[in-house]
Amino acid sequence: MPLFDYRCACGARFEKLQPSWRSPDPDCPACGATTARLPSAVSLAGGARPPVGPDRAPTSWEGTGRGDREYVAQWRRNLEHRERLAEKYPELSTRRDAVAAHEGRFERAPLTYRELAQRASASGDASAAAADAARSRRVGGPGDGASTGGSSGEAASGGSGATGGDHGRA
Repeated sequence: MPLFDYRCACGARFEKLQPSWRSPDPDCPACGATTARLPSAVSLAGGARPPVGPDRAPTSWEGTGRGDREYVAQWRRNLEHRERLAEKYPELSTRRDAVAAHEGRFERAPLTYRELAQRASASGDASAAAADAARSRRVGGPGDGASTGGSSGEAASGGSGATGGDHGRA
């Protein structure tokens, strides 16, 4: 049985298995009006893959083909298409928060600047907020990789070093 795509004047789109291509078009499930069959895309291999996301985009001048305009324009089109799909399918959205610390206790759950700002909003002290975040990520007892590696003071200095010390370098 073939699978057909349909569109209604009310804007609803849906798929329906039909016994034959000669079968009459079904009524719209949303409003009950008559629908129109859409031309379907041919799929020989089966399966769909979303366009690549920002995590696969080039991050250097050399990665863009030494600034090749066509290559950069193609990447921009791909990323814009991915964003439009992510609006419709939230599971495709990519989290793009700036990371303040990602080593040590923060290896599995990086500390974002957003989280750091939320934690520091009450006291105004980013070092204390980073230490608090490190303590909250302490998982288990002895033998757990996340709980070894020093005191919360070391975690705080690692967190605050990642937040403030590396901004001078480009």
